[in-house]
Amino acid sequence: MSIVLNTGQTGNSSAVSFKVSGLPTNAVITKLEVNTGSLSSYSGAMLTNYLTLTSSNKTTAEKITWGGQANTTLKSNGFLATKANGTYTITFNCTCLGGAIVGGIPTDVGSKTYSSPYITVYWDDSF
Repeated sequence: MSIVLNTGQTGNSSAVSFKVSGLPTNAVITKLEVNTGSLSSYSGAMLTNYLTLTSSNKTTAEKITWGGQANTTLKSNGFLATKANGTYTITFNCTCLGGAIVGGIPTDVGSKTYSSPYITVYWDDSF
């Protein structure tokens, strides 16, 4: 997941999608966690506001408060009791407070990239 913003801008990162399949058709989510992955690169002062999680099984997205810490496990409550099989997508929202300094010269651009995020879906099919 990556984002590049000019100073003063707020926006959403590129998306990462996860396909969950092969579970029983009546499997529902009992718990869902997102690991944010490692912070592989950053420049400038990028304030992370939240992570957004969407699912192909639900029309509304869940925004989870997150300050940008790497390898953090975030718990989702917005998808409990929904179908477990499906596609889940995550993005993060950032505000660029100040650009990077390159060769001693301030720029108006900041960036942030997280590598290898993943989700863990806990499910039950006995309902």
